[in-house]
Amino acid sequence: MNLNKFIIILIWFFDVLAIWIFIPTLPDLVKYYNVSANQISYALVAYAFFSFLSWPVLWQLSDIFGRKKTLFFCLIGTFISSLLMAITSTYSIFILARIINWITWWNISIISSMMSDISKDKKERMSNMWIIWALFWVGFIIWPLVGWLLLWLNLWVKAPFWFMTTAWLIELIAVAFFLKETNLNKVVKKINYNPFSSIIKSLKDSEVSLFIISFFTLILSFSLYQWMLPLFLSEEFGVPWYQTWYVYSWVWLVIAINQAFLLKKFWLKSFSLTNLFYIMNIWIFTLFLLLFFTKDLIFFLIFFFLLIALQWVVWPIYQSEIVENTHEHNRGEIMWVLGSLQSVTMFIWPIFAWICIDNNISMFWFWAIIVFINILIVMKLVWKIKW
Repeated sequence: MNLNKFIIILIWFFDVLAIWIFIPTLPDLVKYYNVSANQISYALVAYAFFSFLSWPVLWQLSDIFGRKKTLFFCLIGTFISSLLMAITSTYSIFILARIINWITWWNISIISSMMSDISKDKKERMSNMWIIWALFWVGFIIWPLVGWLLLWLNLWVKAPFWFMTTAWLIELIAVAFFLKETNLNKVVKKINYNPFSSIIKSLKDSEVSLFIISFFTLILSFSLYQWMLPLFLSEEFGVPWYQTWYVYSWVWLVIAINQAFLLKKFWLKSFSLTNLFYIMNIWIFTLFLLLFFTKDLIFFLIFFFLLIALQWVVWPIYQSEIVENTHEHNRGEIMWVLGSLQSVTMFIWPIFAWICIDNNISMFWFWAIIVFINILIVMKLVWKIKW
């Protein structure tokens, strides 16, 4: 592995820290700032909203001025925001720092673009996407444990934020002195501030529109059941909400194993791309139906973990194929579109979730129907793949 690739992976790994190490601090932050749990949740809601608004600017800046300069600017913002969160005792400043954090931190599209830039062919690109998403979920396991450890050792509620500040300082040094520019196809253009224009443009592109629609449908279904899982387990099986943490721990472990080992050595090796598109969608549809019909907690968890394993094959497969069918000058933009669609799901899922709950509709039944429609889309989609 060359130095440039190592630094990109290192930056990505530390960036994951920003999401997951924050989670264990929530109960203590409620007490520290003397606010309600609902008010603290604003810090999480700001993530989806401001990242969605900032992404169209960030990827365009990286296309115009290069990935390195844009990434360095983002890291300065995240460093300042984490430092503010570490030192402030005022809740309004804390929220302001979180907003700065999500505006400048959400550089996943830049890092994904860098991994795409350094990939020599489709196979290497898929492998590189697999690496960063594997690290994403490994981080999901490690960083909350680090946060809990810092709190358990009674090192003060702000200790995780000092930890974050140190990590981003390391990233700033690595980018400034060791990272080389990966964007060799800079463009001159006027920045478009409309966060929806690129999404609309991509949906008009006959080469990738069906891929994007299919991809969005699947990640929306995943977002819905993941966020509502604690409530569902509590209402259907009487599982206390705090015990869902153990379920999520196993979820993250399954994802990490699947991304780190099975994707490359089993999924990509054993099945063609066409078969993977069919397998993912048909089995996701089947598992949604099984989750709807089962009344036994053990079987529910078995089906659920099988669904999780398939779910995280979706990201690298769809992402790689969409990028492959996009012109190299537009790949930074398409990375942003994929990331922004993930942010959009965080706005949409509460609407669907509460409609299902208020009308006593099983979310698994609802999404089984949606994924069945997606299978019809996939049947047309596979004919568009360039072999």
